[in-house]
Amino acid sequence: MGRVRYGLLWLDHHAVRLGRRARPVGDAFAGAASEVRWAVRLTAASAAARLERARPEPWNDRRLLVAALVTGLGALAVSSLLGVALARWMATRPGDALPAAGGAVVVAAVLCALAYLVFASRPRRAPTRKG
Repeated sequence: MGRVRYGLLWLDHHAVRLGRRARPVGDAFAGAASEVRWAVRLTAASAAARLERARPEPWNDRRLLVAALVTGLGALAVSSLLGVALARWMATRPGDALPAAGGAVVVAAVLCALAYLVFASRPRRAPTRKG
């Protein structure tokens, strides 16, 4: 038997031994991964069901107008405060672009929430009887 063949047999023998020792660890990791995958699927399904049930009722025009006015005034106040605070922090003029961009991000976030209230709403239906 040549040295190369003996070396290959030696490597194969030790690889098999190492595989037998590593199998319980691999099985534990596979079981843990399976549990994590199951938990993620369950959480995603639960979150989707909660989002479906959490849709708001449609608002009338007066309530939407008040919400839009409050949102606009709040966004104006927040963006102004944010602009002044960032301008002082950066020691720049209040009219610079970065503070305005920060205020625009805050205003956009608030408008996204308002858009969800408007477009995701659906009328509540009375439960129907089956039978």
